[in-house]
Amino acid sequence: MHKFKDNNEQLNKMLEQGKAMQAFELFYAEHVTMQENETEPRIGKDFNREQCGSFVEVFPDLKLKILSVAYGENISIQEVMFDYANEQGEKIIYPEVAVRHWENGLVVKEKFYYAS
Repeated sequence: MHKFKDNNEQLNKMLEQGKAMQAFELFYAEHVTMQENETEPRIGKDFNREQCGSFVEVFPDLKLKILSVAYGENISIQEVMFDYANEQGEKIIYPEVAVRHWENGLVVKEKFYYAS
C-alpha cells in the first residue's frame, strides 16, 4: 500500500476519534489549500489551522463517521457523515465528500463537496 493510503486511513481514524486538530498537524502540508464547494480556496497551513480550529471550538460535540473511501493516483475520496448541534442547539446531520490530493505522504489540497 502507498504511504498516502496508510496516512489517509490514520487521518480518517483520528477524525472519527475527535482528534481533528492533531490529524491536521500530522497530515497536512505547510502549503495546503482547502476549499468549500466553489468558494475561494484557503491557502496555507496557518490560515487553515485557524479556520479548522474555529469550527472545532464552535461545535465541540461534532462527530463524524467515514462511510466510504476510494483511491486514485495520489488522491483519496471520503464520504463523510457529520452529526452535531448547531449554535441554536438543533441537531444537524449532513453528508459531505472530501477529496484529498497527496504529495510525499501529506495532504496538499482538499476540497469539500456538500449541499448548502
